[in-house]
Amino acid sequence: MLTIELPFPVSANAYWMVSNKRLIKTKRARNYIAEVVLYWLHAKSKGAKAFGEDETLAMSIAVHYPVKRGPDGDIDNLSKVLIDAMETAGIYQNDRQIRFVQISREKAKDTIGSVRVNIKSCPHEMELNDANFRVEEVHNIT
Repeated sequence: MLTIELPFPVSANAYWMVSNKRLIKTKRARNYIAEVVLYWLHAKSKGAKAFGEDETLAMSIAVHYPVKRGPDGDIDNLSKVLIDAMETAGIYQNDRQIRFVQISREKAKDTIGSVRVNIKSCPHEMELNDANFRVEEVHNIT
């Protein structure tokens, strides 16, 4: 399992802009992606390995909202940005590999916020339904 602490994501509302009739990433979005790449390079230097394109993944995201923003932020607004940034960094090959995502709000650690992401391989045929859905068997959020 890979566990990585990353900076608090840019809001999806500040991720895209229209320029010359084209949709492009904002400067804030490009800066956030560059930060995620640096965090990933640091993790790789300590032995972390990227997931192969044939792996099916389960992911848990613990969101530590910035103290100034509070826990009322839109949690799904940041997950798309975070997942795309991790793909761009090369943590996994394609976000279609992700079979299961769990997102939780956690107590704020500081005024800038952060996210802790756990990713692990899971069986492609894993069935997720009310009868067998057990988060504790898929993720270890601490």
